[in-house]
Amino acid sequence: MSDNPTTLPLSDQASDGIRSPADGRDLTAMFATALELLKPNVYEVNRLNVFPVPDGDTGVNMFLTLGEIVAQARQSDSTSVAEISRLMSDTALRAARGNSGVILSQLFRGFADHFDLMDEFGPADLAAAFTPAAVASYAATGHPREGTILTVIREASERARDSQADSFVELLDEVCATALDSVARTPSMLMTLREAGVVDAGGYGLYIILEGMRLCASGLGVEGLELEPP
Repeated sequence: MSDNPTTLPLSDQASDGIRSPADGRDLTAMFATALELLKPNVYEVNRLNVFPVPDGDTGVNMFLTLGEIVAQARQSDSTSVAEISRLMSDTALRAARGNSGVILSQLFRGFADHFDLMDEFGPADLAAAFTPAAVASYAATGHPREGTILTVIREASERARDSQADSFVELLDEVCATALDSVARTPSMLMTLREAGVVDAGGYGLYIILEGMRLCASGLGVEGLELEPP
């Protein structure tokens, strides 16, 4: 991701990143950091929102949905990734706001299905969890359209599936690079985006969430960090 000016160099990572094996607390930390990164970027995600309707609320919907998920996970005393991921999934289904929130909830559903009965997880487990997340996202959409958040999660999941990474940082670096490239190509798939001169809002919001997970895994802070769409 060295060609992305908004990505912080991993050489600056702190010593308290997430190492394998991780547990439910670490999964919560990843999404808590993602929420923190999404917050200063909500307006930009809203600005990009032109598909399927230009209602300018994609960023808000994703932020509120993720916020409730993180809040509930933080209240749990469990360290089991199976229990935490299922709590996140159940909360996401109840708290999902708008189309973007509903699709985001399927990411958590896929994670919960994969982490079922697991207390801890490693990079390979996280990589594998992206596949059921992508499948669930497409299944939950009546008329899937490419060039949206669906494309981004599918291509990110394919990269995760093929990854040989042996650390969370390496895995999420690959996933984020693929997600960002996928976001950059969304206007080539949807005329609405191309005519408006923007990338897909939901896809970009998902990239920000994944980037937050990556920065958490590498021990980097995100407070007030504003990103720029590709």
